[in-house]
Amino acid sequence: MTTAAHVREALEEEIGPGAIAIHRHNHTGTDKLSFEVLAAGGERLWAKVAADDEEDAGLRTWASVARQLADRHGAPPVLEVLEVGGRTGLLFPFLDAEVANQAALRGRYGEVQAVLDGLHADRDLADRLGGPTTSAAAFRDVWVSRFEADLQIIARDVAPDVHEYLSAEVEVLAGLVDTLDERVHAAMHGDPWHENVLLEPELVWLLDWEELSVGDPVIDDAILLMDVRGARATDWPVGARYDVARRALMLDAAVDGAADWVQNSDPTIRARKEKAYLDGLDAYRAYVTQL
Repeated sequence: MTTAAHVREALEEEIGPGAIAIHRHNHTGTDKLSFEVLAAGGERLWAKVAADDEEDAGLRTWASVARQLADRHGAPPVLEVLEVGGRTGLLFPFLDAEVANQAALRGRYGEVQAVLDGLHADRDLADRLGGPTTSAAAFRDVWVSRFEADLQIIARDVAPDVHEYLSAEVEVLAGLVDTLDERVHAAMHGDPWHENVLLEPELVWLLDWEELSVGDPVIDDAILLMDVRGARATDWPVGARYDVARRALMLDAAVDGAADWVQNSDPTIRARKEKAYLDGLDAYRAYVTQL
């Protein structure tokens, strides 16, 4: 198994003599291979390296449209595409800006939504990424397929009755998703929540584009909306796609939250993730009883 230490050594070798890379964990504490880099001349850089085949494909897609994303949609510029231990890596300038928290993002919600609106309206980019799809297919790719994989990951760790409950709820969600027949053709970021936003006084940066795809713009809008305003129905647009997205995001806190807990070996992070999963499960159950 490739470790972060091995990837760090390969990254330093790829960048050149004198480079120093420091692994930076993401919010889950697992898997992601992001590094702060100090180059030989003192320049600060940032690097992302694919942790698996799926992420490798995502980074290569990002690299293929990197200039367009940087010029039009608030993405950091890609300085170089690297091969690091057989995986794709991207090298960026180090952006000395504030990572958004939920409160800060709430105050600048309109700016981030404007970035997403521009992305969703970029027909040239959508054409470069692929042909049209449907809301059902996009929702299935983003949520249902991931939840089904997560259920296998958590099967030995969560209580049997909880696993049965979550499995049934994923089936319910899948049935609702299959009713969404809207034809869509928009570039979609895939994960526009506060930890993927950097804030400067007059500028917002949108990070982590490895989930870029053709999809339903409602998915991006719903992820941002849930992060900033929560699940209260009166804060959400009316419509079946938003209703299903809201339910999917509530279920995400329980199912994907449980997977984050199970896959983490750091005791401190693991305890925090277990609490988040249990809180998410309680919130989802309360949500469903109100439907």
